[in-house]
Amino acid sequence: MTRGVPPLIVMSLGSEMARRSGLECEGINLFLADGERAMQEVLHCHIHVFPRFAGDGFRLRFGAHYHFVRPARWELDAAAERLRSILSDLR
Repeated sequence: MTRGVPPLIVMSLGSEMARRSGLECEGINLFLADGERAMQEVLHCHIHVFPRFAGDGFRLRFGAHYHFVRPARWELDAAAERLRSILSDLR
């Protein structure tokens, strides 16, 4: 969806840009939105940068109809291996 740019690259660039921006905060959270299922009407890739501070009360809240199925450990391990392989190909 990122039109040829791997999302991990986009997130890495976003993180580095936020750190170098001089944004005064104790940490950052990045949220990558890319595609129709990411609640986009105009499909594009963008990053939200959330400056973070101790005790700021920030948290992700999901609606009552949000359904999350926790993957099995082997599925997480397989996904991690695929991601590691993609990263090694990018180097």
